[in-house]
Amino acid sequence: MFPRHPSQSAFVRHVRSQVALICLLLLGGCQTMELSSQELSWQALHAMDIAQTLSAADDPCYQEDAWLTQKLIGKQPSDAEVLAWGIGTAIGHMMVSHTLDVMNAPQWLQKAFSYGTLSYTGYTVANNYDEGVRAFGDNKDVSGCYL
Repeated sequence: MFPRHPSQSAFVRHVRSQVALICLLLLGGCQTMELSSQELSWQALHAMDIAQTLSAADDPCYQEDAWLTQKLIGKQPSDAEVLAWGIGTAIGHMMVSHTLDVMNAPQWLQKAFSYGTLSYTGYTVANNYDEGVRAFGDNKDVSGCYL
């Protein structure tokens, strides 16, 4: 991911990340749909991934390295690109989950989608943290990066 801009205070970054998380949680679920605990868990993990990506996007020492995400938002995306990707992914995931349920897809397929995406997103959040990306704090310093 990336380093922070020196002109941006930690407080501004923290507030912006919290607002983004609240928006994602509100936009990720539709009031007319019944969301499963697995869907809500995925949405929460996804919101954390978005917060980490926002933090990394402000840090020039980090670059997005997930192949598909990099193709969609670039190596060092703007906040708007990160939020658009995050909201779109949240809504898309919710729609797939809802469609599988409404169409009475086999339980094994619903569970495979649910647990597969939960596992992958959980791995992503843990891996981001392991690499030094902190959602609501300062990212770990990257050795050799003096930007």
